[in-house]
Amino acid sequence: MTTTEIPGYVAGKWTIDTAHSDIAYTVKHLGLAKSRGNFTAFTGEVVTADNILDSSVTVEIDASSVASGVDGRDTHLKSEDFFHVDEHPVITFRSTGIREDGGDYVIDGELTWRGKTVPVSLEAEFNGIGTNPANNNATTLGVSATATVNRRDFGIGPEGNAFLSEKVKIDIELQAALNS
Repeated sequence: MTTTEIPGYVAGKWTIDTAHSDIAYTVKHLGLAKSRGNFTAFTGEVVTADNILDSSVTVEIDASSVASGVDGRDTHLKSEDFFHVDEHPVITFRSTGIREDGGDYVIDGELTWRGKTVPVSLEAEFNGIGTNPANNNATTLGVSATATVNRRDFGIGPEGNAFLSEKVKIDIELQAALNS
């Protein structure tokens, strides 16, 4: 899909609308069920270029905003055992390139979590551009993206833990408003 095939596509800088976006994770627990949560505080910017493949995205996540729905689990995730938010309060993603994959896109980038930077590729679907009446009719774009990372690449959680999978799926639903 080229930018000429995307209705309403415009080049510009876009601010992530955190009220209409979500960054979530899923990890298997005991090999039996999936434990889910999300991050409630994050900021970021999308820069769309004339050619969508030259666009970029940056995101900063407040690691202490992890919310699994269980207070004790959230406290443990913030501890030195997992995210160690006292020393590593921010998780960042910075794209390094975008490429087409069929009708969708792959956003290559660098994820920095707990002080370690690892290359990550997000499988992304560009959902389009429209007007958001809840945000003063701002021109808004939507993107869905997913990636699976190994938590041990970031030094998160104990190695070889039979209770917790090393694979963590990250799901992103993003809306961003065009800066005027």
